[in-house]
Amino acid sequence: MDEWVSSKLSQLTLEEKAFMLSGVDTSDGPIGIRGGTMVDGTTAAMAPSAVSLSATWDLDIISKLGDLLATEMRDKKADILLAPTVCLHRSPLGGRNFESLSGDDPFLGGKMAAEYIKAVQKHDIGATIKHFAANDQETGRFKVDQQMEERCLRELHLVPFQMAVREADPWCVMGSYSKINGTYASNNKWLLDDVLRKEWGYKGVVMSDWFGMNSIVPSVQAGMDLEMPGPPRKRGRNLVDAMTKGFMKEEDLDTCVERILRLIHKTGKHKHPNRPEEPEEAHDRPEHRTFLRQAAGDGIVLLKNDAGLLPLGPRLNAIKQIAFIGPNANESVAAGGGSAALNPHYRQRPYEQFVNNAALYYPDLVVKHAKGCLSNKFVPLFPETCVSPQNGQHGMFMEYYDNMEFRGPAVHSAHRTSTLLSCYDNLPQQIFKPGMRYSYRATGLLTPKTSGKHTFSMGTCGPGRMLLNGVIIIDIMDRNKDSERSEMFMGYASPEQRVEWEMIAGETYTVTVEGISRELDHIPVHYTDELYRDEVMDGSRVGFMEEVKEDLMGEAVILAEQSDIVVLVVGKNIEWESESYDMKSMELPGRQDELIERILATNPNTIIVNQSGTPISMPWLRYATTVVQAWYQGQELGNALFDILTGAINPSGKLPVTFPKRLEDTPCFGNYPGENNRVVYEEGIYLGYRHYDKAKVAPQFPFGFGLSYTTFEYSSLRVSAPVFKDGTKLLVEVEIKNVGERFGKEVVQFYVSQVSVSGLPRPVKELKGFAKVSLDPGEAKTASCELDKYALGYYNTEKRSWVVDENAEFEVRAAASSADIRCTATFRVQEGLSWVN
Repeated sequence: MDEWVSSKLSQLTLEEKAFMLSGVDTSDGPIGIRGGTMVDGTTAAMAPSAVSLSATWDLDIISKLGDLLATEMRDKKADILLAPTVCLHRSPLGGRNFESLSGDDPFLGGKMAAEYIKAVQKHDIGATIKHFAANDQETGRFKVDQQMEERCLRELHLVPFQMAVREADPWCVMGSYSKINGTYASNNKWLLDDVLRKEWGYKGVVMSDWFGMNSIVPSVQAGMDLEMPGPPRKRGRNLVDAMTKGFMKEEDLDTCVERILRLIHKTGKHKHPNRPEEPEEAHDRPEHRTFLRQAAGDGIVLLKNDAGLLPLGPRLNAIKQIAFIGPNANESVAAGGGSAALNPHYRQRPYEQFVNNAALYYPDLVVKHAKGCLSNKFVPLFPETCVSPQNGQHGMFMEYYDNMEFRGPAVHSAHRTSTLLSCYDNLPQQIFKPGMRYSYRATGLLTPKTSGKHTFSMGTCGPGRMLLNGVIIIDIMDRNKDSERSEMFMGYASPEQRVEWEMIAGETYTVTVEGISRELDHIPVHYTDELYRDEVMDGSRVGFMEEVKEDLMGEAVILAEQSDIVVLVVGKNIEWESESYDMKSMELPGRQDELIERILATNPNTIIVNQSGTPISMPWLRYATTVVQAWYQGQELGNALFDILTGAINPSGKLPVTFPKRLEDTPCFGNYPGENNRVVYEEGIYLGYRHYDKAKVAPQFPFGFGLSYTTFEYSSLRVSAPVFKDGTKLLVEVEIKNVGERFGKEVVQFYVSQVSVSGLPRPVKELKGFAKVSLDPGEAKTASCELDKYALGYYNTEKRSWVVDENAEFEVRAAASSADIRCTATFRVQEGLSWVN
């Protein structure tokens, strides 16, 4: 490799080097391989959300997922996967929490990420750990200055990245959008060069997040190798000019180019430099279905089962009717929103899939459905009653014009299944150049099922309007670059405009959506300054919903009264949890809390299933006997829920994040998401269970908590030696026995506490190991972990190093959760040992 890299570097001109530092595209993750198109792209296997994968606490599942993703990367003809995400869940309101493997503990995220990366990269596919670093809020994400002490950064927010670099050596690292202590992450020389490269020894490629480059020269000098995506916006010709005008040296360019060349060699692209890009493929593999069903089931967490209502399997032959109620009960809530979203091979719905499965095993069981209430934030996208006039398929026919006046003929056209009419990655670059303004028109034939006053909606990034049978019903043509924005379209669109229109059932209406690409801000060239971010997201989001005339909640209460058991499926969805914005509260959207209280009052045999990527408030919890946290489970969500409810799978998921009783109890309450694009991490090193331990505040459900249909006993915790010596590891072992009557899996957590006086304040305990064991009834096994020097140290900012106090004494605790300690053992460090290098 070295010879090839040196040879190529010497052959490149200055201009070629400058343009090499901007990429083209890669494929997003972490729960599936989206491919090159953000909307309406090829299908892919959709795994459970990252927070659900983390809830499995199962490194074997993570490894198998890496194998699956590598296979699909080959299908998509891609070499670099933009995953995994490991930023911590600082607040339960974080819009992208569902995407992260870390939950609120850096060790859990680091171990999961390292296993994920190793599994992907053993197939010669590169992984990209992101977002470096502390990308834990979406509010003001392009400008926010995250102010934190170095110890907070070192002991929490850098740890998952440090562990992954040390244990798995990811090919790529992606920077975050935000500033850290006053400097954008993409320009932060201390972060990218001093820490990542010099201190940790990282030799791979560092890339920007999409359009996240905030300078020309400083980013190169800081070690930001690759501006993403291409074509160049900050770099390219600007770098050439900066060189010729003396703002930087060619050696700065060479350092980055050399790392890019090494990455090219790793992917094997150097062997066939002129081979054209092959078309993407999509293969729905049976073995992937089987694995994803297991992975989804193993991530579901049983939070409460006081009445022994679950599992349902033993009683389903004796009961007559089950009711599936709730706004999510017959919807496919498979994932959160944003750039990680993709088109799965198929979608499942809890009610529909329960009916399908029950028909195979319980043919006499009656299963009915009621929605109960609405929970949508926006008017839903157009349903299947809207079809293209060109092919009759669900969706719209979209035409593009290389001018702003819809003057024909159209230079490009496409069928769009979704009425999220994205223009971001659907325009052929040979026709539409960066900065060029254009117009588009989408047409659909809509045939409503009912008569009534139906609702249309539109939000658009640039000027736009909607017409019904040629009549303008929504007009946003006066929109400009300074107009108000909403959360729609990843924060780029106008506020949603709605209009009601009287329509007749069975009559076909022509819906026309017209839009003009938005005016882009001009980015001035300042070679050595930080620059603001240019924005290229474009398109429109249009929705339609027929008038709701029924008493949804009243119908649900009646059905609950008539049923033996109620499965009440509530939660959030892609509109409420998404990249580009944070949530406003922990409350369930709409009237869901009211629905839960009314159903519980009507039928106490109610199983509450919550679908969300973050904790929710539970004002009804004291009345509920049975609660399941189902997260977002991807394409197998229906089968996985059926398996858990019936007992085909014994729940073994454990919470990777603390569920607080109220938002006011959370560690960052009062300083999140900050003011005037500045947020101070006042909680310091006390995040998640560390905070609840220190403050002595009881959470709703503690970190690491999860129930089973069986019972486990812990005994005989021991360490391999009473003294930890430099350069060695301690083996910690504990006996786990299944004393129940069902097969089950238990996640054993190992927490370490310094019990001697510490040089600096430390958390009460910290997770430093875990193991998942599978046990038949009556079976016992040994669960174990290894403790190394990284498990004992803390960061001393005065000494600028990780340290272990001399003669420090420690306690290791085997636990079923952070609040359920089962066994303890003690050890001390070797006399004279005081530094962790």
